[in-house]
Amino acid sequence: MISGGFGIFYDNAPAGLVDSLLADPPIAVRITVQPAGGGLGYDTTSAGLAAAWSASANAFSSGFSSGQTYSQIKAGLKPFGVNFAAPNFTTITGTVKSPRWEEWNFQVQKELGKSTVFLLNYVGNHGSRIMYSNPWGNTWDPYGLYGNLLPSAPPVPNYGAVTQWQSGAISNYDGLTASLRARFSRGLVAHLNYTWSHNLDEVSNGGIFTYGDSILGQLNPFSLRAGNYGNSDYDIRHLFSADYVYSPEFHFSSRFAKEAANGWQFSGKIFWRSGLPFSVTDNNWSGALPNGAETIMAQPISGIAGQTSCGVQNATATGDPTVPGCLNAAAFINSGSATFAQYNNFSTQGRNQYHGPHFFDADMSLFKNFSIGERVKLGIGATAFNVFNHPNFFLPDSGLGDTSFGQISSMTSTPTSPYGAFFGFDSSPRLVQLSAKITF
Repeated sequence: MISGGFGIFYDNAPAGLVDSLLADPPIAVRITVQPAGGGLGYDTTSAGLAAAWSASANAFSSGFSSGQTYSQIKAGLKPFGVNFAAPNFTTITGTVKSPRWEEWNFQVQKELGKSTVFLLNYVGNHGSRIMYSNPWGNTWDPYGLYGNLLPSAPPVPNYGAVTQWQSGAISNYDGLTASLRARFSRGLVAHLNYTWSHNLDEVSNGGIFTYGDSILGQLNPFSLRAGNYGNSDYDIRHLFSADYVYSPEFHFSSRFAKEAANGWQFSGKIFWRSGLPFSVTDNNWSGALPNGAETIMAQPISGIAGQTSCGVQNATATGDPTVPGCLNAAAFINSGSATFAQYNNFSTQGRNQYHGPHFFDADMSLFKNFSIGERVKLGIGATAFNVFNHPNFFLPDSGLGDTSFGQISSMTSTPTSPYGAFFGFDSSPRLVQLSAKITF
Protein backbone atom coordinates (compact mmCIF):
# COMPACT_ATOMS: atom_id res chain seq x y z
CA MET A 1 0.00 0.00 0.00
CA ILE A 2 1.25 3.48 -0.91
CA SER A 3 -0.03 6.68 0.68
CA GLY A 4 1.03 10.29 1.08
CA GLY A 5 -0.12 13.79 1.77
CA PHE A 6 0.66 17.49 1.73
CA GLY A 7 -0.60 20.33 3.88
CA ILE A 8 -0.01 23.97 4.78
CA PHE A 9 -0.39 24.96 8.42
CA TYR A 10 -0.22 28.25 10.32
CA ASP A 11 0.64 29.06 13.90
CA ASN A 12 0.28 32.04 16.21
CA ALA A 13 3.16 34.36 17.02
CA PRO A 14 4.72 33.43 20.40
CA ALA A 15 2.66 34.92 23.21
CA GLY A 16 5.81 35.35 25.32
CA LEU A 17 6.72 38.32 23.14
CA VAL A 18 4.07 40.38 24.96
CA ASP A 19 6.04 40.08 28.21
CA SER A 20 9.01 41.82 26.59
CA LEU A 21 6.86 44.64 25.21
CA LEU A 22 5.29 45.22 28.63
CA ALA A 23 8.77 45.83 30.04
CA ASP A 24 9.33 48.83 27.72
CA PRO A 25 9.37 52.38 29.13
CA PRO A 26 7.32 54.22 30.17
CA ILE A 27 5.29 51.16 31.24
CA ALA A 28 8.25 49.88 33.24
CA VAL A 29 11.25 51.91 34.39
CA ARG A 30 14.27 50.74 36.40
CA ILE A 31 15.31 53.22 39.07
CA THR A 32 17.12 52.71 42.36
CA VAL A 33 16.46 55.22 45.12
CA GLN A 34 19.33 55.57 47.58
CA PRO A 35 20.19 58.99 49.09
CA ALA A 36 23.91 59.67 49.31
CA GLY A 37 23.80 59.61 53.12
CA GLY A 38 21.67 56.50 53.28
CA GLY A 39 18.27 56.29 54.91
CA LEU A 40 15.87 54.18 56.92
CA GLY A 41 12.85 52.60 55.31
CA TYR A 42 10.56 53.53 58.24
CA ASP A 43 11.74 57.16 58.41
CA THR A 44 8.68 59.21 57.41
CA THR A 45 10.45 62.57 57.56
CA SER A 46 11.74 64.53 54.60
CA ALA A 47 15.11 62.76 54.99
CA GLY A 48 13.64 59.25 54.70
CA LEU A 49 13.62 56.91 51.76
CA ALA A 50 9.88 57.26 51.22
CA ALA A 51 10.21 61.00 50.75
CA ALA A 52 13.19 60.57 48.42
CA TRP A 53 11.24 58.06 46.36
CA SER A 54 8.21 60.35 46.12
CA ALA A 55 10.35 63.33 45.08
CA SER A 56 12.23 61.32 42.48
CA ALA A 57 9.01 59.86 41.06
CA ASN A 58 7.56 63.35 40.68
CA ALA A 59 10.78 64.56 39.05
CA PHE A 60 10.74 61.66 36.63
CA SER A 61 7.09 62.23 35.68
CA SER A 62 7.69 65.92 35.22
CA GLY A 63 10.75 65.38 33.02
CA PHE A 64 9.06 62.71 30.91
CA SER A 65 5.92 64.78 30.32
CA SER A 66 7.98 67.83 29.34
CA GLY A 67 9.78 65.87 26.60
CA GLN A 68 13.19 65.58 28.22
CA THR A 69 15.56 62.88 27.01
CA TYR A 70 16.49 60.03 29.31
CA SER A 71 19.95 61.56 29.76
CA GLN A 72 18.35 64.83 30.92
CA ILE A 73 16.00 62.97 33.25
CA LYS A 74 18.93 61.02 34.68
CA ALA A 75 20.84 64.24 35.37
CA GLY A 76 17.78 65.74 37.05
CA LEU A 77 17.38 62.76 39.36
CA LYS A 78 20.94 62.80 40.68
CA PRO A 79 20.18 65.26 43.52
CA PHE A 80 17.67 62.76 44.88
CA GLY A 81 20.24 59.95 45.02
CA VAL A 82 18.59 58.08 42.18
CA ASN A 83 20.51 55.70 39.93
CA PHE A 84 18.53 55.74 36.72
CA ALA A 85 19.85 53.02 34.41
CA ALA A 86 19.38 53.46 30.69
CA PRO A 87 16.23 51.44 29.92
CA ASN A 88 16.15 48.42 27.67
CA PHE A 89 13.73 48.51 24.79
CA THR A 90 11.99 45.83 22.73
CA THR A 91 10.39 46.70 19.42
CA ILE A 92 8.71 44.94 16.50
CA THR A 93 10.11 45.61 13.05
CA GLY A 94 7.82 45.27 10.04
CA THR A 95 4.60 43.27 10.06
CA VAL A 96 4.17 40.25 12.32
CA LYS A 97 3.04 37.36 10.14
CA SER A 98 1.70 33.99 11.21
CA PRO A 99 4.48 31.38 11.01
CA ARG A 100 3.76 28.93 8.21
CA TRP A 101 4.73 25.29 7.71
CA GLU A 102 4.48 23.24 4.56
CA GLU A 103 4.42 19.54 5.45
CA TRP A 104 4.48 16.41 3.30
CA ASN A 105 4.88 12.67 3.71
CA PHE A 106 5.12 9.53 1.59
CA GLN A 107 4.62 6.03 3.01
CA VAL A 108 5.02 2.52 1.65
CA GLN A 109 3.48 -0.36 3.59
CA LYS A 110 4.21 -4.02 2.80
CA GLU A 111 2.72 -7.08 4.45
CA LEU A 112 5.33 -9.77 5.17
CA GLY A 113 3.31 -12.82 5.98
CA LYS A 114 0.08 -12.90 7.95
CA SER A 115 1.37 -11.29 11.11
CA THR A 116 4.20 -8.96 10.06
CA VAL A 117 4.02 -5.52 8.43
CA PHE A 118 6.91 -3.37 7.20
CA LEU A 119 6.49 0.40 6.80
CA LEU A 120 8.81 2.97 5.24
CA ASN A 121 7.74 6.56 5.81
CA TYR A 122 9.36 9.80 4.64
CA VAL A 123 8.29 13.03 6.33
CA GLY A 124 9.44 16.54 5.51
CA ASN A 125 8.46 20.10 6.28
CA HIS A 126 9.56 23.65 5.65
CA GLY A 127 8.81 26.49 8.05
CA SER A 128 8.90 30.17 7.15
CA ARG A 129 7.99 33.56 8.64
CA ILE A 130 9.14 32.39 12.09
CA MET A 131 9.70 35.15 14.65
CA TYR A 132 13.28 35.88 15.72
CA SER A 133 15.09 38.52 17.74
CA ASN A 134 18.01 40.76 16.80
CA PRO A 135 19.75 42.06 19.98
CA TRP A 136 22.45 44.07 18.13
CA GLY A 137 20.54 47.35 17.80
CA ASN A 138 22.48 49.23 20.48
CA THR A 139 25.41 46.87 21.11
CA TRP A 140 28.90 48.35 21.31
CA ASP A 141 32.43 47.02 21.65
CA PRO A 142 34.37 48.90 24.38
CA TYR A 143 37.36 46.52 24.27
CA GLY A 144 37.78 46.35 20.50
CA LEU A 145 37.10 42.61 20.54
CA TYR A 146 35.99 42.75 16.91
CA GLY A 147 38.20 45.64 15.77
CA ASN A 148 36.17 48.11 13.73
CA LEU A 149 33.28 45.75 13.02
CA LEU A 150 31.20 47.18 15.87
CA PRO A 151 30.88 50.75 17.22
CA SER A 152 33.15 51.68 20.12
CA ALA A 153 30.34 53.55 21.89
CA PRO A 154 26.60 52.89 22.20
CA PRO A 155 24.84 54.28 19.11
CA VAL A 156 22.00 55.60 21.30
CA PRO A 157 23.36 56.23 24.83
CA ASN A 158 19.90 57.06 26.20
CA TYR A 159 18.98 53.39 25.95
CA GLY A 160 20.43 50.09 27.09
CA ALA A 161 19.82 46.92 25.09
CA VAL A 162 17.57 47.40 22.06
CA THR A 163 16.03 44.18 20.76
CA GLN A 164 14.19 44.03 17.46
CA TRP A 165 11.67 41.28 16.76
CA GLN A 166 10.57 40.41 13.24
CA SER A 167 9.23 37.60 11.07
CA GLY A 168 11.53 35.85 8.63
CA ALA A 169 13.37 32.86 10.14
CA ILE A 170 13.08 29.47 8.45
CA SER A 171 13.33 25.78 9.34
CA ASN A 172 13.69 22.53 7.38
CA TYR A 173 13.13 18.92 8.40
CA ASP A 174 13.66 15.61 6.60
CA GLY A 175 13.08 12.26 8.25
CA LEU A 176 12.93 8.63 7.11
CA THR A 177 11.39 6.02 9.41
CA ALA A 178 11.48 2.24 8.98
CA SER A 179 9.06 0.25 11.15
CA LEU A 180 8.44 -3.44 11.64
CA ARG A 181 5.27 -4.58 13.38
CA ALA A 182 4.98 -8.23 14.26
CA ARG A 183 2.43 -10.36 16.09
CA PHE A 184 3.86 -13.76 16.84
CA SER A 185 2.12 -16.85 18.08
CA ARG A 186 1.91 -17.59 21.81
CA GLY A 187 1.04 -14.03 22.76
CA LEU A 188 4.07 -11.98 21.65
CA VAL A 189 3.60 -8.56 20.01
CA ALA A 190 6.56 -6.34 19.08
CA HIS A 191 7.34 -3.11 17.24
CA LEU A 192 10.74 -1.98 15.95
CA ASN A 193 11.37 1.57 14.69
CA TYR A 194 14.40 3.37 13.33
CA THR A 195 14.42 7.02 12.24
CA TRP A 196 17.10 9.00 10.47
CA SER A 197 16.31 12.69 10.46
CA HIS A 198 17.87 16.10 10.19
CA ASN A 199 16.24 19.25 11.50
CA LEU A 200 17.80 22.62 10.65
CA ASP A 201 16.56 26.08 11.51
CA GLU A 202 17.60 29.63 12.28
CA VAL A 203 15.77 29.73 15.60
CA SER A 204 14.19 26.97 17.70
CA ASN A 205 11.09 27.05 19.89
CA GLY A 206 9.94 30.31 18.32
CA GLY A 207 12.99 32.10 19.71
CA ILE A 208 11.25 32.78 23.02
CA PHE A 209 11.79 29.71 25.18
CA THR A 210 15.00 27.74 25.53
CA TYR A 211 15.37 24.00 25.08
CA GLY A 212 18.40 22.19 26.47
CA ASP A 213 21.45 24.28 25.62
CA SER A 214 19.72 26.55 23.15
CA ILE A 215 20.93 30.02 22.16
CA LEU A 216 18.35 32.72 21.55
CA GLY A 217 18.66 35.62 19.14
CA GLN A 218 20.67 36.52 16.06
CA LEU A 219 24.34 35.59 16.45
CA ASN A 220 25.83 37.66 13.62
CA PRO A 221 24.84 41.36 13.49
CA PHE A 222 25.02 41.45 9.70
CA SER A 223 23.13 38.28 8.76
CA LEU A 224 20.72 35.89 10.45
CA ARG A 225 21.53 33.13 7.96
CA ALA A 226 25.32 33.44 8.38
CA GLY A 227 25.32 32.78 12.13
CA ASN A 228 22.11 30.97 12.97
CA TYR A 229 21.23 28.45 10.28
CA GLY A 230 22.28 25.08 11.63
CA ASN A 231 21.09 22.08 13.61
CA SER A 232 17.98 22.82 15.62
CA ASP A 233 18.16 22.56 19.41
CA TYR A 234 16.31 19.23 19.33
CA ASP A 235 17.89 17.73 16.21
CA ILE A 236 18.33 13.97 16.72
CA ARG A 237 20.06 12.31 13.80
CA HIS A 238 19.48 8.66 14.78
CA LEU A 239 16.66 7.24 16.86
CA PHE A 240 15.90 3.59 17.60
CA SER A 241 12.95 2.41 19.67
CA ALA A 242 11.28 -0.91 20.32
CA ASP A 243 8.44 -2.16 22.47
CA TYR A 244 7.07 -5.61 23.19
CA VAL A 245 4.31 -7.31 25.14
CA TYR A 246 4.43 -11.01 25.95
CA SER A 247 1.30 -12.63 27.36
CA PRO A 248 1.76 -16.41 27.18
CA GLU A 249 -1.19 -18.79 27.35
CA PHE A 250 -0.72 -22.37 28.55
CA HIS A 251 -3.26 -25.14 28.37
CA PHE A 252 -3.34 -27.41 31.41
CA SER A 253 -5.99 -29.81 32.52
CA SER A 254 -5.38 -28.77 36.13
CA ARG A 255 -7.23 -25.59 37.09
CA PHE A 256 -4.60 -24.77 39.69
CA ALA A 257 -1.76 -25.08 37.14
CA LYS A 258 -3.70 -23.01 34.61
CA GLU A 259 -4.28 -20.18 37.12
CA ALA A 260 -0.64 -20.21 38.23
CA ALA A 261 0.91 -20.29 34.75
CA ASN A 262 -1.47 -18.00 32.85
CA GLY A 263 -2.25 -14.30 33.33
CA TRP A 264 1.37 -13.17 33.31
CA GLN A 265 2.35 -10.19 31.19
CA PHE A 266 5.93 -9.21 30.46
CA SER A 267 6.46 -5.96 28.56
CA GLY A 268 9.10 -3.37 27.96
CA LYS A 269 10.45 -0.48 25.91
CA ILE A 270 13.93 0.20 24.58
CA PHE A 271 15.01 3.66 23.50
CA TRP A 272 18.31 4.82 21.97
CA ARG A 273 19.15 8.08 20.27
CA SER A 274 22.21 10.02 19.20
CA GLY A 275 23.30 13.08 21.18
CA LEU A 276 21.67 16.49 21.28
CA PRO A 277 23.51 19.38 19.60
CA PHE A 278 25.16 22.36 21.28
CA SER A 279 27.39 25.33 20.47
CA VAL A 280 30.74 26.42 21.92
CA THR A 281 30.78 29.94 23.34
CA ASP A 282 33.73 32.16 24.23
CA ASN A 283 33.48 32.68 28.00
CA ASN A 284 36.82 34.50 28.10
CA TRP A 285 34.88 37.57 26.96
CA SER A 286 31.53 36.91 28.55
CA GLY A 287 29.69 40.21 28.97
CA ALA A 288 32.26 42.14 26.89
CA LEU A 289 29.62 43.49 24.49
CA PRO A 290 27.21 45.70 26.48
CA ASN A 291 23.59 46.29 25.53
CA GLY A 292 22.65 42.88 24.24
CA ALA A 293 24.47 40.30 22.12
CA GLU A 294 25.12 38.21 25.24
CA THR A 295 26.45 35.20 23.31
CA ILE A 296 29.96 35.37 21.86
CA MET A 297 30.70 32.30 19.77
CA ALA A 298 34.16 30.70 19.95
CA GLN A 299 36.18 30.89 16.73
CA PRO A 300 37.24 27.45 15.38
CA ILE A 301 40.71 26.98 13.91
CA SER A 302 40.58 25.49 10.43
CA GLY A 303 41.90 21.95 10.10
CA ILE A 304 41.67 20.95 13.79
CA ALA A 305 38.86 18.72 15.05
CA GLY A 306 36.92 20.45 17.78
CA GLN A 307 35.28 17.39 19.26
CA THR A 308 36.20 13.89 20.34
CA SER A 309 33.87 11.24 21.73
CA CYS A 310 31.39 12.32 24.39
CA GLY A 311 31.29 8.83 25.91
CA VAL A 312 31.57 7.69 29.51
CA GLN A 313 35.35 7.92 29.48
CA ASN A 314 35.05 11.68 28.89
CA ALA A 315 32.58 12.33 31.68
CA THR A 316 34.03 13.60 34.94
CA ALA A 317 33.13 16.11 37.61
CA THR A 318 36.55 16.06 39.27
CA GLY A 319 38.30 18.51 36.98
CA ASP A 320 41.17 16.06 36.58
CA PRO A 321 43.22 17.44 33.64
CA THR A 322 44.42 13.94 32.77
CA VAL A 323 40.87 12.90 31.85
CA PRO A 324 40.15 13.97 28.28
CA GLY A 325 37.01 16.00 27.71
CA CYS A 326 34.77 15.69 24.70
CA LEU A 327 35.86 19.10 23.36
CA ASN A 328 39.31 20.11 22.17
CA ALA A 329 40.24 23.58 23.43
CA ALA A 330 43.18 23.69 21.02
CA ALA A 331 40.71 23.68 18.13
CA PHE A 332 39.56 27.22 18.97
CA ILE A 333 41.32 30.59 19.04
CA ASN A 334 42.53 31.15 22.60
CA SER A 335 41.10 34.60 23.22
CA GLY A 336 42.29 34.44 26.82
CA SER A 337 45.94 34.38 25.76
CA ALA A 338 48.14 37.41 26.51
CA THR A 339 49.03 37.56 22.82
CA PHE A 340 45.41 37.74 21.67
CA ALA A 341 44.60 41.09 20.09
CA GLN A 342 41.17 40.85 18.49
CA TYR A 343 38.89 38.75 16.32
CA ASN A 344 39.13 39.65 12.64
CA ASN A 345 35.60 38.48 11.88
CA PHE A 346 32.61 36.85 13.50
CA SER A 347 32.76 33.16 14.28
CA THR A 348 32.56 30.66 11.45
CA GLN A 349 31.24 28.05 13.87
CA GLY A 350 27.92 26.59 12.81
CA ARG A 351 25.15 26.91 15.37
CA ASN A 352 24.68 23.62 17.25
CA GLN A 353 27.61 22.16 15.35
CA TYR A 354 28.69 19.75 18.11
CA HIS A 355 26.82 16.84 19.68
CA GLY A 356 26.60 15.54 23.22
CA PRO A 357 26.49 11.93 24.49
CA HIS A 358 23.98 9.43 23.17
CA PHE A 359 21.03 8.38 25.30
CA PHE A 360 19.90 4.84 26.16
CA ASP A 361 16.99 3.72 28.30
CA ALA A 362 15.18 0.44 28.83
CA ASP A 363 12.04 -0.03 30.91
CA MET A 364 10.48 -3.38 31.82
CA SER A 365 7.25 -4.45 33.51
CA LEU A 366 6.07 -7.75 34.96
CA PHE A 367 2.43 -8.16 35.97
CA LYS A 368 0.20 -11.02 37.08
CA ASN A 369 -3.40 -10.55 36.02
CA PHE A 370 -6.29 -12.01 37.99
CA SER A 371 -9.77 -12.25 36.52
CA ILE A 372 -12.53 -10.50 38.44
CA GLY A 373 -15.69 -11.50 36.68
CA GLU A 374 -15.86 -11.82 32.91
CA ARG A 375 -14.63 -8.36 31.81
CA VAL A 376 -12.47 -7.01 34.64
CA LYS A 377 -8.89 -7.96 35.44
CA LEU A 378 -6.69 -6.95 38.36
CA GLY A 379 -2.97 -6.69 37.59
CA ILE A 380 -0.33 -6.65 40.33
CA GLY A 381 3.34 -6.27 39.52
CA ALA A 382 6.33 -3.98 39.14
CA THR A 383 7.81 -1.60 36.60
CA ALA A 384 11.54 -0.91 36.43
CA PHE A 385 12.63 2.37 34.84
CA ASN A 386 16.17 2.33 33.39
CA VAL A 387 16.30 -1.31 34.33
CA PHE A 388 19.98 -1.69 33.35
CA ASN A 389 20.95 1.37 35.43
CA HIS A 390 22.66 2.83 32.35
CA PRO A 391 24.27 6.25 33.02
CA ASN A 392 23.05 9.00 30.68
CA PHE A 393 25.16 12.14 30.73
CA PHE A 394 24.12 15.70 30.04
CA LEU A 395 25.89 18.10 27.68
CA PRO A 396 29.50 19.10 28.46
CA ASP A 397 30.64 22.52 29.64
CA SER A 398 30.89 24.32 26.30
CA GLY A 399 32.23 27.66 27.54
CA LEU A 400 35.75 28.21 26.21
CA GLY A 401 37.91 29.51 29.04
CA ASP A 402 36.10 27.59 31.78
CA THR A 403 38.31 25.33 33.89
CA SER A 404 35.86 22.49 33.23
CA PHE A 405 35.65 23.10 29.49
CA GLY A 406 34.65 19.92 27.67
CA GLN A 407 33.88 18.05 30.89
CA ILE A 408 30.48 16.56 31.75
CA SER A 409 29.40 17.09 35.33
CA SER A 410 25.73 16.11 35.44
CA MET A 411 23.25 13.47 34.35
CA THR A 412 20.22 13.97 32.17
CA SER A 413 16.68 12.96 33.02
CA THR A 414 14.99 9.98 31.41
CA PRO A 415 11.89 10.45 29.21
CA THR A 416 9.97 7.92 31.34
CA SER A 417 9.85 8.05 35.11
CA PRO A 418 7.24 7.94 37.88
CA TYR A 419 8.28 11.53 38.62
CA GLY A 420 7.83 12.82 35.06
CA ALA A 421 10.48 14.06 32.63
CA PHE A 422 10.41 17.73 33.73
CA PHE A 423 9.85 17.35 37.47
CA GLY A 424 13.36 18.55 38.27
CA PHE A 425 14.28 15.29 39.99
CA ASP A 426 17.30 13.32 38.83
CA SER A 427 15.43 10.34 37.47
CA SER A 428 18.40 8.83 35.67
CA PRO A 429 19.14 6.01 38.20
CA ARG A 430 17.19 2.76 38.07
CA LEU A 431 13.81 3.07 39.77
CA VAL A 432 11.38 0.27 40.60
CA GLN A 433 7.71 0.99 41.07
CA LEU A 434 5.25 -1.47 42.59
CA SER A 435 1.74 -0.96 41.34
CA ALA A 436 -1.68 -2.44 40.73
CA LYS A 437 -3.96 -1.79 37.77
CA ILE A 438 -7.48 -2.62 36.76
CA THR A 439 -8.27 -3.46 33.13
CA PHE A 440 -11.85 -3.45 31.91
